[in-house]
Formats: sequence, C-alpha cells, structure tokens
Amino acid sequence: MKKILLSFFLLSIFALNCAYAQSRKITGKVLGADDGQPLPGVSVSIKGTTRGVITDSQGDFVLTGSSGEVLQFTFIGYAPYSIPIGSASNYQVKLLSDNKLLNEVVIKDAYGTQTKKAYTGSASVVNGSVNENKPFSSPLQALQGEVSGLNVSSFSGQPGANVQVRLRGTGSIALDANPLYVVDGMFINTGINAGNNGSLSRLSTTNSNSVLSSINDDDIESITVLKDAAATAIYGSRGANGVVVITTKKGKAGKTMVRADGEIGITNNLPLPGAGVPLTGPQYGMLFQEGLTNAGLPAATIQNSYLTPYGIGGPSNNWYGLVTRRGKQQQYNVSVSGGDDKTKLFSSLGYFDQQATTVASSLRRFTGTLNVDHNISKRFSISTNINVSNVNEYAPSNGGAFANPVLASYFLRPFQLAYTPTGALNSSRVGNTNFPDLYNPLYIAANDKHYLSETRILGGTQLNWNIWDELRFTSFASIDYNVLEENTYRNPIMGDGRPVGNGYDDYTRYFNYLYRNQLSYHYNIKAVKDFYVEASVGYEAQRKEQYLINAQSNGFPAGQPTLTASINASTPVVGNASFANISYNSLYSLGTINYQNRYIVTGSFRREGSSAFGANNRFGNFYSVGGTWNVDEESFFKAQNIFTTFKLRSSIGTTGNSTGLTAYQAQPTAAYGLNYNNTNGQNFNVIGNPDLTWESSQKFDIGVDIGFFKNRLAVAIDYYNTTINRLIQNAPVSFVTGFSTITENIGSMRNRGEEISIKGVPIQLKDFTWTTNFNIAFNKNTVIKLLNDAPFSNPGSQWYVQEGRDFQTYYARTYAGVDPSNGIALCYTDATKTATTSIYSSAARVSQYQADPKYFGGFNNTFNYKGIILTAEFYYNFGNMIQDTWAAYLQDGNNFTFNKYAYELNRWTTPGQKTDVPKYVAGGIAGNASTSFSSRFLYYGDYIRLRNLTVGYDFKNINYLKSLGVNRLYLYGRGTNLWTKTYDKRLPFDPEVGTNGTSNLEVPQVRTFTVGLNIGI
Repeated sequence: MKKILLSFFLLSIFALNCAYAQSRKITGKVLGADDGQPLPGVSVSIKGTTRGVITDSQGDFVLTGSSGEVLQFTFIGYAPYSIPIGSASNYQVKLLSDNKLLNEVVIKDAYGTQTKKAYTGSASVVNGSVNENKPFSSPLQALQGEVSGLNVSSFSGQPGANVQVRLRGTGSIALDANPLYVVDGMFINTGINAGNNGSLSRLSTTNSNSVLSSINDDDIESITVLKDAAATAIYGSRGANGVVVITTKKGKAGKTMVRADGEIGITNNLPLPGAGVPLTGPQYGMLFQEGLTNAGLPAATIQNSYLTPYGIGGPSNNWYGLVTRRGKQQQYNVSVSGGDDKTKLFSSLGYFDQQATTVASSLRRFTGTLNVDHNISKRFSISTNINVSNVNEYAPSNGGAFANPVLASYFLRPFQLAYTPTGALNSSRVGNTNFPDLYNPLYIAANDKHYLSETRILGGTQLNWNIWDELRFTSFASIDYNVLEENTYRNPIMGDGRPVGNGYDDYTRYFNYLYRNQLSYHYNIKAVKDFYVEASVGYEAQRKEQYLINAQSNGFPAGQPTLTASINASTPVVGNASFANISYNSLYSLGTINYQNRYIVTGSFRREGSSAFGANNRFGNFYSVGGTWNVDEESFFKAQNIFTTFKLRSSIGTTGNSTGLTAYQAQPTAAYGLNYNNTNGQNFNVIGNPDLTWESSQKFDIGVDIGFFKNRLAVAIDYYNTTINRLIQNAPVSFVTGFSTITENIGSMRNRGEEISIKGVPIQLKDFTWTTNFNIAFNKNTVIKLLNDAPFSNPGSQWYVQEGRDFQTYYARTYAGVDPSNGIALCYTDATKTATTSIYSSAARVSQYQADPKYFGGFNNTFNYKGIILTAEFYYNFGNMIQDTWAAYLQDGNNFTFNKYAYELNRWTTPGQKTDVPKYVAGGIAGNASTSFSSRFLYYGDYIRLRNLTVGYDFKNINYLKSLGVNRLYLYGRGTNLWTKTYDKRLPFDPEVGTNGTSNLEVPQVRTFTVGLNIGI
C-alpha cells in the first residue's frame, strides 16, 4: 500500500512539473492588417479562462499560456481573431478591419498612440484616403467641413495661398490664432516674424504661401485634430489653439505595392454674384452721364469735358473677362510600399501644377517622401522619415493694390482700352481712355514679376529601445529646413515701379530642429484583471532659427522685360541681413490608469521655457486631467438593446500660446544706422517687458460618444468652455520712456460652444452601401476683461473691442435706407433706430453684428453601387456678417470715375421709389457721405457650398486585370465648388473671405473639373 501511495505521489509531482513546464510566458505584438501599425488596447485572452490582458501603446502583450490553448483577440473596429498556442513563445498578429464599425480606432500624436475607446480627450481623425488627389494645393483646404469645430477659410484662390484655420473660435487678439501643425512628430515652421499667421512668405503678394503647401495630400496616412486640454496640454505653450497632427504613410509588410495616380482638368472662376458684376460699357456710360446731370452740370460741359474725353460710347473692354482665364490643373503621383516583418518602406514622388484663373498666377510643386521602419532586434527598432519639396509660385500683387489685376478689373472704366489699335498692350498714361492714374493690369502681368521658390526638407528619426517588456525608451530628432527665394520686379514704364523700375530680393532661411527623449513604463496590476498603469516622462528641446537677407535696387533699363535681376539696376538702395532665434526647453510627463477599459483617468504636466518671453516669466506650467467612463463595459449595459457603445468623457487643463511673438519683443533692444552728427548712431527701438509671458487658455470639455445598430450609427457631442487669460496686447505708456506703447499681458476672453458629429451607414447591402457624415459646431466668443475695463477701437478700424461682446464685433453707423422723396441715404441716429438723419456725422456708431460665424459644418455622403462610387461633400457657414472694403469706390457717385457694381443699377431715380441704393450724383452729396462705412456695406455671410462631387468606377472585380497583376484600377471625374447658395441679394462677392470677415478683392475662388486614374500593381 505504501508503495502504491509513493508511486501516486511521485506521479502527481511529475504531472504538476509537466503542467508547470507547459505553462509559460507568451509575448507578442498586435498590428493592423491594413497599415501594419501597432494597435494598443486590444483585448488578448486565453479562450475558456479568465486570463487576459490589454495591449500597451505599442501593441505589445505579455500573458501566461500553454501549448494547445487558444489566444483570442478582440478590438472594436476589427474582426475577432483566434490562434492556437504552439511551441513558439512570441506571436505577431494582424487584425483585419471591420468596415461595419465607424469608431476612429487610433489617436496618434507626437507623444504616443492610444485607442479611441481609452482616449479621454476630444479628437477627430480624418483618414488620408478621403482627401487623396483632391485638386487643392494645401491639405488644409481639403479639411474644410470634415472636422466639427474646425473652421477653414480659403480667402484667396491663389494656388498655395495661406489658409486661415480656427479651432473652437478665435484664441488670440494679437498673436497667431492658427493651430499648431505637427508632421510626423515635428512642430513645423511658422516663421518668427509677427503677423506670419501660418505663412512663411515675406512679400506683399497674394501668395503668402501656406506652411503646408509643400505637403502632398497623397502622402498622408491620417490627420488628427486635437481639441481639448487632455489632447493639447502636453504641447504646452503652443497648444492653446488646438493641434493638427499629420502622419505620413509608412510601408506595410507583405507584397511590394506600386501605385500610380494621375489627374488633369481645368479651373474656372466661380460665377460672380449678380450684384457684384462690373458694369458693361453701355451701363457705365448711362450711369456716368446721369451722375453728372444730377450734379447740376450743363449738358455742354458734360459732353465736352467728360463724355468725349472719357470715350463714353466708344470702344470698351470687359476688364474682368480680360484679367481672368480658364486655368489648367494636373497632378501625378507614384509610390512604392512594401517590406517584411523586419523592414518596411514607403517612398513616393509627386508633381502638382495649377495655373490659376487670374493672369500671372500659378503654382508648381515637386515632392518626394521616404519613410523606412526597421527592427534592428527584438529590443531595438528605428524609423526614419524624410520629405523633400520644392514649390514655385507666381502671384500678382496683394489684394487691395492698384497693381492687383482683380482690383483693377473692378476699378477701371470699360472705356480705358487694354490694347492699342495695332493690338499691342496699351501703356500710355496720357488721356482718360488710357491710364493716367490706374494701371493696365495686362501690361503689369506681362512685365512685372512676383516670384517665390520654396525648398523644404522635413525629416526625422526615431529610435525605440524596449529595455524590457514594460519599459521603453524613445529618442526622436527632427528638422524642418526651409529656404525661400522671393523676387519682385516692377517695370519702369507703368505701375508701382515707374519711372525708374525697382526690384526687391528676399532670401529667407528657417532652420527648426527638435529633440525629444521619452521613457515610458507600462505596469499590469497583477491582482486585478485588465488593470494597468502607464507613465511617461520626457525632455524636449526646440530651436527655431531665422536668417533674412533683403535687397532693393532702382533704375532698371526700360524696354528690357527680361533684365529683371538686380545686377541690371543702376542704383542699389537697400542691402541688409538679420537673424533671429527662439528656443524652447520642456520637461513633461503623462500618466494613464485604465481599469478594464471601463474607467480611464489620464493626466499630463509640462513645464516649458521660452527665450521669447521676459526674463522674469520665461517658464510656464501646463497641465491636464481627463477621465472616461465606457458605460458599454458595464454589466447592466448588456440588458438594453438601444445602444451599442456609450462613452462619457471630460477633461480640464491649461495650455499656452506664444506663436506670433517676435524673438526679441520682450527684450529692450537698440538699433543702429540713424545718423547723428555724420556718424553712425544708436537708438532704442523696442522698449521690452521683462514680465511678459504666455497667453494662457483654461479649457474645460465634456463629451459623449454613442453608437447604435452595431455602431453603424455613431454620434459624438461635445460642450467646451475655454477662457484665454493674459492676452498679449499693446498698452499705452508715458512718452517719457521714448515710446507710446508697451507689450503687456492684458485682459481675457472666452470661447464657449457645442459640437455635434454624426457618422452612419444607413444602407449596407451586398451591392450597395451608403455612408454619411454630418457635423455642426456652435461657438460664442466673448471679451471678458480689457485694460481698465475700457473698450477701444483703433483709428479707422471697423471693430469695437468691448467687454461682453464678440472680439470681432463691427462698429458702424446703422444704415436706414434711402429717403423715397429725394433719394438721399439715411442713417439711424443711434441704436434705438427711432430717428434718422441724412448727415453721416450725426449718426452714432453702434456695436452690431460679428465676423465670426455662429455655426458651421459639413455634410458628406458616399454611395457605392457595384463599384460605382458617388461622393458629395457640402460645407455651410451661418451667422456672420462680412464687409466690403472697397464699397466706397464701387458704389454711388462719390468716386464716379471708377467702374461700379451692377447693383448700382437699382439706384433711386424717381420720387416715391423704394430702394436701398441712393441717388447717383457725381462727386456725391455734401455732408451725406453715403459711401462712408456703415452697416450698408455689411452683408450676410451665410452660404452652403457643394465643395466636392466625385463620380468614379472601381474595376477591382475584373478578373482579367487581376491576371495582369493589377490590384487597383479606379477611374473618376471630380468637380469642386460646383454650387453655392447665398442668402443676401446685395452680396457683391464670394462669401468665403477669411476669419476677419473682410473682402479685399483677392484672386477669386475657383471651380475645378478634373478626371483621374489610380492604378495599383
């Protein structure tokens, strides 16, 4: 019996040892099959047991398992996957996307990757494939209407022109209010000069090129827009206005894929609103004579002194038709992607060429991208990305300049002739049928030169070291190197260069480099299932260097249009060079506590210093705390059938803004070059302020994400409240100092609003799918505090900055229409609108209306039937007023020698007539000042626009093509800006005019028609 018991005991020990030997540590990594990128937050478990973990931020997992057991992988947005455990101890798993699910699965920023489910912040992700091959010169243009709360305004149709972007309202009064742009982890250049506002150019032309015009849309994998404190506080002094994170494409393991894209087409100006069409020759001639008659001039004087000398009734031009044209559009891209589990590569070449619809306006861009990811060993990996581009732009003078062809086409009389009788361009300045004051824009276009060439190298390298399974070190270094060569030449015959000709050469070099070292730790709390803590600490340093050379020369040879280099000029005028540097140093930390993907708490802290601020306040602290409750993970949630997913989230924190402050604005500086007693003199030119510091934004956000019908319908709702304190502005200072103002931190304002985003797949059948996306954002801006609580309006400004009102509130006399008895313009005497006056100076200016839209958004639909794909994208904007800067010249008879809008034909002519256009009197009516700024020249900026309509066919199911190795063949036709609905019959121009609500007669918006072909092998 003892022998039997001993044998049984030994057998039991042996069995336990065998079982223990079979149970071992299983490690692995989970990737997305579509892009090969790590998937954090994937639930990994042993089938039939309670053992399980969640993958970390790099998609890695560690758990205990035995041979024969089955690993299960589940993740929202991806199909479930199972794999039996064999003899191996390490597994790499690729999950396939489940197209039925709409959740944007992964949020990527410069500091890590998180799942949407575990993310506590407010962020929107736009897949790069949505905007591939769109005929826009900047990725920002394609974002219009795609992200709730993101207001994108293309105020100029000039290819490559700067794009104004506001996220959740205007975040600053004096500094740059654009978001921070991050490309592959790098904070890209926005210039150091004040007023750059997203442009690197220094010339006064309509190019003012966008900082992202050198990025090819086809190279973008995704764009993530970070909105609240939990998402942006980690960016410290540059996160106050939101962050736009662009991630370029990377190689995917597997078969090498080659893709080629080509698109060609034409561009046309958007049709002018009927009210804003310039008058024809006969129309202008009739109005011209009527205005002189109404002014009391005798018929003989009118004929001899005006009609005959001005050529009224003779040959005439359509100036708008002469300075505009049908443009051309083409782009071509080729890319190669592939690799294996060890090395992955993506490379591309791109060419983009757009001839604008305005003379002397075009853009040509070359881009090249190379991204390499390499696993050196189990513990080490390295990734490198580099983007090289060259952008060449030709652009006319700034909107608002007489040399600008668009402004000239409105101002010039139809009877000023573009060509001589022999067909040559007219350059005569003698006689009123020629150009004694204004310029012939065709001559300017042919003989002046406004040229920009930008070469950019944007690249970075990241080294990842998995010190052990839970501890990871990342080192990142990146540069953004820009060289801009800008040249302006003004001919000596006609225009701003007359009579000697002048030239300006500007050389600009920006060198921006950034280092980031980060240590991240992931710890699974052993006693509790799916409970982990992650913490990261890091150091980041950035330096922005700027070097400028300016040269000006006069005295160019007349009649030599090719001799535009300054070496051909006789008189050097200016030659100087300058530099500026700004440095940032930061320590930061991030933390996450995640309990079963049910309760998540995150936090971040950053302490950052900048050389741009005063010696007493160079460092600032920025923090955030965010929390998420995934209600759908609760057991009681399973008892209902209404919701598929339900997530509550909220965050609070502070961010800062320093962008737009010059490098030495806070420092007292001196300048040389002022002569004193025939010697080189010195004077103080900046008073400085040692106490100047960051603008600080306190952000609060609360939101809910809800999914219905197995997430075929997803709704996200956000409420936010952002208070911006310590606004940087100029304050009066005693003249005893030698200065009139000093830059200080003064006052505060608030942006408060709501955002709603709805995504859905209303129909999903075997052969037909309909997907839709709708978003809307409401924002209210309010000035809270000003210096001494005193409102102010700068001389000549249309704004009145006042506590309790929108920052961009118009300050204008209120137009009351026309007196029906005599046709004289009337204004209300005050805000009560109880009395009117015909004397302009007797009417009080009133704070009324605003330039900020009250709500805006997008509505997009895609229909797919057996490979036939139709996409329609709409954008809408409501609740703002926009101003006509040049109304004083283009309406009424005050400036009767300039052409007028067609709306002027509605002028008063007969007693008792009801109209809002005054009597047309050459030279105007004394004291009436009908063309002075009033609410008459404010228009409703409401509009709805069909931004993009695409029809294409996907040939993917044709077996013959597959036999040839073609895995993608997509043919499409596209139209942009096809239709616009406006709501003000008086509106004389396109309502998309930029964030300040002002029309400046820029290069107009365009409509494009293109056809394209995508081929993949």
